Amino acid sequence: MSEYLTKEEIKQWRSSLEKITLEEYAHRLGKVLREEKQTRDIVDVVLKTSSNISYSTKISSIENRKEKVVSIAKQTLSNPAPKKASKADVDNLKSKLVYKKPLTQREEIVLEEFLQRSGEVVYAKDLARVLNLPNDYVYKYIKNLRTKLGANILENAAKGGYKINV
Repeated sequence: MSEYLTKEEIKQWRSSLEKITLEEYAHRLGKVLREEKQTRDIVDVVLKTSSNISYSTKISSIENRKEKVVSIAKQTLSNPAPKKASKADVDNLKSKLVYKKPLTQREEIVLEEFLQRSGEVVYAKDLARVLNLPNDYVYKYIKNLRTKLGANILENAAKGGYKINV
């Protein structure tokens, strides 16, 4: 029996649903990792550390840096959220639209979100949060809205996302 992890054992670790590090997995099997090759891992490049520092130490240091960057970004970029249109404004804009076919409930929700944020770019991920669906499902409702509203009311924004022109 080899004292090092084999390729098959590493494949088993990767396919495992258990969330443990490779070092912990090797320890459970009573084996060690072969560290004779010099790593070119992005963690080593970014942190400029030698290969004798454990992988978990590198990961925790990256997580600490990430937390610091996030906290600094929150402090410096605390922009107020854009104001949404009032319910009366949304109803007023809705009454101006001409529908080719009746809208489903989810299409209504998507349309209301577009109308509340008229003049802004609305991204699929924002609509997915509102509908509580995966991002991929939202594109279907956007496509249906385009066909039911017609007349280029719903357009692609220059840098991604969508805008409504009412």
